[in-house]
Amino acid sequence: MDDQITLRAPDLHCEGCIASIRSVLESFPGVREVEGDLDAFTLTVRYDLASITPLAIKTQLAAIGYPTSVAEDA
Repeated sequence: MDDQITLRAPDLHCEGCIASIRSVLESFPGVREVEGDLDAFTLTVRYDLASITPLAIKTQLAAIGYPTSVAEDA
């Protein structure tokens, strides 16, 4: 069973941002799916904890210019 994390990403501006993030994250082993919500400025990532950690996901997002925090209401 996959784990899931919802991250607040205040720098999301358009579908292109989400597509870029999806392309990068889904290239990592263990990342199953990435969904973005432009209205809420959030990213929801389904992943396999045995292959990748939430910290590694957040680190990679920051490296490509999208610093995140865990969404409080998720």
